[in-house]
Amino acid sequence: MKKKLVNEIFWLRALACLAVVTIHSIQKGIDYYFTGENTPMVYFLHLFYAAALFGTPSFVFISEFLLAKAYPSGVPKGFLKKRVKFLLTPFIFMGIIYTFFELGASITLKSFIIESLKNILIGDYVAWFILLILQFYLLHMFVPKYLEKASPKVILPVSLIVNVLYLSFFKFVQPIQAIPFHDYIWERGYWLLAIGWIFYFTLGYYIGKDFEAFKLWLKRNGKIILLFAVVAYCMVVGLKLVGILPDSSSKRPDIPIYTTAIICLIFYLTGKIKLAPSFIVLISNYSFNIYLLHMMFLYTIKPLPHMNMITYTLYLLILSITGSIILATVINKLPFGKYLVGNILKIGRKQNNRTPNHPKAV
Repeated sequence: MKKKLVNEIFWLRALACLAVVTIHSIQKGIDYYFTGENTPMVYFLHLFYAAALFGTPSFVFISEFLLAKAYPSGVPKGFLKKRVKFLLTPFIFMGIIYTFFELGASITLKSFIIESLKNILIGDYVAWFILLILQFYLLHMFVPKYLEKASPKVILPVSLIVNVLYLSFFKFVQPIQAIPFHDYIWERGYWLLAIGWIFYFTLGYYIGKDFEAFKLWLKRNGKIILLFAVVAYCMVVGLKLVGILPDSSSKRPDIPIYTTAIICLIFYLTGKIKLAPSFIVLISNYSFNIYLLHMMFLYTIKPLPHMNMITYTLYLLILSITGSIILATVINKLPFGKYLVGNILKIGRKQNNRTPNHPKAV
């Protein structure tokens, strides 16, 4: 069944993709130039870093939003098989490829096998997010029939509380020694469980299922949405400055609130624009490929002479996105290329009223 494509998703997917690459570029820029002194340049980049923390959570929202809009009550035959094929195959291939970048010249057969297995089995590289998305695909096969009967006024607050409590536990409780691999679990292992992102799933479901009602709500509450976004961003920065949540991560317990504010803001502002610009559509269509490939460029691109922290960060951002798009285009010309670096979406600016929604991870 044909369904009207949501123009705002072009924007959200593209901006979330740019946010993820921005975060990684800033990390590389600061790591390369940081001298131990928090200069105005460092603070400036950290402000952008904080603003971009909505990126990864937004992809969870997008995946469930599209699923709920296309399949609010049930999924078609072959639903999971198709998604596993187009997500898990590139995940495995890129997990092996990234092993070479992570180990560098010190690579041995033993270290290659160990690192590759870590990347593939527990998502120990940049594409760990795919394992999370697959969990939500499974949830969407069974949970919507219960969510459909329940009230969002109950489910959304409950899922938010559960989400925040889960993230708070790993932020404020020291690793429990009795738990095997506790250090790794507290460092990054807890990212992989769906419970740490469950609010974005329920939010995506209810907004996707009743999108027209959500758009009406946005129109009536524009000023509140703008204020909500400003307050939420100040909260993220403020909690970092006062040392309550000193790290900058999308896994902080305050990020579900911030991400919700930014999602609402993007939907509100872009809902007033009839067609997304070509650049936004381009980034949106290549978002999955950029997500998979951009770190390869960040691993290898060195600064040019006379660059500083900010110019190097911009240099990384531009080249990693451009390089990812070019590489994905070339590899996708192979018959099996989409199974290596991900399929490229082919959705145009003028297809808003005739293109079916394609639920994708990014």
